[in-house]
Amino acid sequence: SYLAHCTNDDCKSFKGDSGNVWVKIEQLAYNPSANPPWASDLLREHGAKWKVTIPPSLVPGEYLLRHEILGLHVAGTVMGAQFYPGCTQIRVTEGGSTQLPSGIALPGAYGPQDEGILVDLWRVNQGQVNYTAPGGPVWSESAPDANRPGP
Repeated sequence: SYLAHCTNDDCKSFKGDSGNVWVKIEQLAYNPSANPPWASDLLREHGAKWKVTIPPSLVPGEYLLRHEILGLHVAGTVMGAQFYPGCTQIRVTEGGSTQLPSGIALPGAYGPQDEGILVDLWRVNQGQVNYTAPGGPVWSESAPDANRPGP
């Protein structure tokens, strides 16, 4: 999931489609020691509900929250990965004084042949290669429990 601070704290006209405004605040993709190992299976087990914790140190204001599911079932071919983003507008009313750092541009941060998008799932599931989710690292100010599914 990513956050973008709306320009002038006004999300009415903010699209988030230019500049490096999206900051990753949590991710869960593949964990070979978990059962199930894929986050998509965990999402299904929890009735398609996912809990995202907003970083508590974040400065109050208007934000867009983007949650993205990446379908990898045909990701072994170029342009096979399927993206399912969803955005919602949120208002942080209590928080800290920490501004979001520069993040990534969406669209544009990753391409069809990038690691984590073009991937041989058989090799990942066999433990022959590691899976790295696209979109860069999770912001260090993110909540430590940010990778929990839930109602």
